[in-house]
Amino acid sequence: MAALKITNFLGIAPKIASELLPDTAAQIAKNAKVDSGDLIPYPQPVVAGTTGRSGTVKTLYGLRNPSTGAVEWLSWLTDVNVAVATSNEDNNQRFYYTGDGVPKVSDYTLATNGSAPYPVGYYDLGLPVPTGKPTTTTTAFTTKDSASFARDASGIATLVTSTPHGLRTGSVVTVSGFTSVAGTYNQPGGTTITVTINNHGLPNGATVTLDFTSGTATDGTFTISTVTTNTFNVTASAAATTSGSVNLDIRSFNVTNIEISVVNSTTFTYSSPGFQIATTANTQGKIDLGGFNQVRTYAYSWYTPWEEESIASDPSDELLLKEGQVVTVSNLPSTKPTGNNFVRGIRLYRTVPSSSGTRYFRLNTLWFPLALTRVQRTTNVSRVTTEFPHNFSIDDRFKISGCGVASFDITGGIVTDVIDNYTFEYAQVAGDEPSTPVVVGTLFYDVSQTPGTSTAQYWGDSGNYDFTDDFNVTSLLDVLESDEYEAPPENLKGLVAMQNNILAGFVANEIYFSEPNLPHAWPRPYKITIEHDVVGLAPIGGSLLVLTESFPYIIQGSDPAAAFSTQRIDLQYPCLNIKSIVTLSGGVVWSSHDGLAYYSPFAGAQLITKFNYNNDTWSVDLDPTTIVGTFYSDMYFASHSTGAFTFARDERTGGIFITLDQVFSATWYDALNNRLYYTTGTSGDIYQWDELSQAPLVMQWKSKTFKTKDMINLGAARVIADYGPVSSTVLTSNWEDVSTNWEATSGTYDLTDQVTFKLYVNKDLIFTKGLSNSNTFRMPSGYRSDTFEFEVEGNVRIREVHMAETPIGLKEA
Repeated sequence: MAALKITNFLGIAPKIASELLPDTAAQIAKNAKVDSGDLIPYPQPVVAGTTGRSGTVKTLYGLRNPSTGAVEWLSWLTDVNVAVATSNEDNNQRFYYTGDGVPKVSDYTLATNGSAPYPVGYYDLGLPVPTGKPTTTTTAFTTKDSASFARDASGIATLVTSTPHGLRTGSVVTVSGFTSVAGTYNQPGGTTITVTINNHGLPNGATVTLDFTSGTATDGTFTISTVTTNTFNVTASAAATTSGSVNLDIRSFNVTNIEISVVNSTTFTYSSPGFQIATTANTQGKIDLGGFNQVRTYAYSWYTPWEEESIASDPSDELLLKEGQVVTVSNLPSTKPTGNNFVRGIRLYRTVPSSSGTRYFRLNTLWFPLALTRVQRTTNVSRVTTEFPHNFSIDDRFKISGCGVASFDITGGIVTDVIDNYTFEYAQVAGDEPSTPVVVGTLFYDVSQTPGTSTAQYWGDSGNYDFTDDFNVTSLLDVLESDEYEAPPENLKGLVAMQNNILAGFVANEIYFSEPNLPHAWPRPYKITIEHDVVGLAPIGGSLLVLTESFPYIIQGSDPAAAFSTQRIDLQYPCLNIKSIVTLSGGVVWSSHDGLAYYSPFAGAQLITKFNYNNDTWSVDLDPTTIVGTFYSDMYFASHSTGAFTFARDERTGGIFITLDQVFSATWYDALNNRLYYTTGTSGDIYQWDELSQAPLVMQWKSKTFKTKDMINLGAARVIADYGPVSSTVLTSNWEDVSTNWEATSGTYDLTDQVTFKLYVNKDLIFTKGLSNSNTFRMPSGYRSDTFEFEVEGNVRIREVHMAETPIGLKEA
């Protein structure tokens, strides 16, 4: 007796003739989950928010409110690609995107600054090139005269100048002019010579060179003894009676190209081996800058609080000067460049020559003066909030002037605590002030080399934006690295983030790359050109998959500066829509002419829907150029112009393909909470998919065409399902018990008949019955056939379908 028992339900495979399908495969499988083997209806989508935007939303993206954790929705009416490639330590959620005009960058604060639709605020990605160049004025160094000298036992000389020397630690100088100190001597018959030099400053045991200019004493080097303030003794090589004039040789204080350490404005020290001597007045010495004349130029770059730096300006005109001369740098910008950018200052550089060549070294970062927005003081601790990020560290020095609450004005303020990017504190003895908004007040930065010890330079104070370069060159450590930090092309598309925080995008058949960890910098030499126009990009396994209008390509490497390798994949799987590209199961899926194509580094490229579709059936069932795909529950979930579907790879059949009634235009997957959201229509509403607390959709599943050996009459059937009480509006058996299946929940229903069964004979519908329990029911008699199909529709979990010629025959199913 013929009988059928269908369990372990599968999806559709239109490529295969309906009578040749596997027994549990379907001709129609809609709105159902089949991964458990049963038919489980998807829940109805539920409105979870709104974009605040009318029109067809093509891109949806979520940011999380740092305070509440709630999702704030970003949306666009164009195909936008969003990438994240920076640290999120401060929870600013910075993101980069293309597809909405020129490439842009924003973060949570900017994007949500105002009312929806978001994003509201953003900056253009990349920085402009400076159009001006600095001008310079050199301060000539005048020779300084000595006032006194001294030298300690370790050979460190201390020189005091008669006027401020204008030098700094690390300066290279030449000391000259020291010859001798004149005195007299007396040798009264023995070998002892007594030398008289007023306030000579020499100690016992010092070794000195004496030049006897009259009398008969012999010149030489002597060790002195019996020291008084004005005299000392030396021992001659032979007894004699003589006297006359003598010179103490002090030429050892003369040095060429020696590096000094500054003590104060008139005193410095340097290495000068020789005899020890206390501070002694002497005006013979001349101090000049040492070294050789060198060519020097200056340049500046734009700089942002996000540590983004532009290409440098044209260099200043050449100066010919010695190291240590003070240079005033002028014609520096006092405000940000035009355009939508986050520039809030400049970085100033000067050339430093070396044996390996001349390079630009950074003098300092010069932040533009900042407006204050709020002030507060409690127990002599002042707290100030600024309009833009203050960029301070603890112990930085600053000046505040013109504050709306005048008691907050200060010169030489020192940062004691950094509260956040916009707020800092400093000590100030004054009365308490409540938190008060202010509309006037300016913060100036000290740009001297060592704030706290150097004379302060408050850049921009009183409108003076000149910079005084009196810096010690030996302390300059950071070289200019932004020579090729171009902005990305204005028509860049398809932005993605690769390994090492590298951004990539494309224009036509050219792929562009940013510097690692520098999303604003896109050096033109990193560009790669391929044969075919690019449709989309997808990072995969440390490589970049390039999908084109023809062949896919793989670009490999971890640093574009070290050169990427490019390889064409010789399987012609063109990508038909950038929105179809989804990373899934260790690979990348995209829509192609013959189905869904897939690439992984291990399996290569292939059609993963080849068991379900071929070219003929794929294009008939849907328009592959309209597919919008996303990842959800380890499946490819996609919409197209007339419907939607899910596809999951399956070892039993090659793939499970389920159709859906929903049509959507944009999606966002919340990986933190495993939730999928989408938009549909033009209302701006955002729907959550697969929210298990919602009432189920009506699912539909139609079997393969069963062919029996003999002509028979299938007269009995039963559909085993999780029916609920007819009188109840809540059915609790739709999902497995919580202890055995994560899908435990309740569903609300409005149908008395929870399953509809249909029987087809010879492809014609001959019987329809509504079911509310798993009991056996009879089907029509009076016919015989060898061709049968059945269909079930419902909103409850269906576990099995049995059919036989008689009710007794069901036992054999």
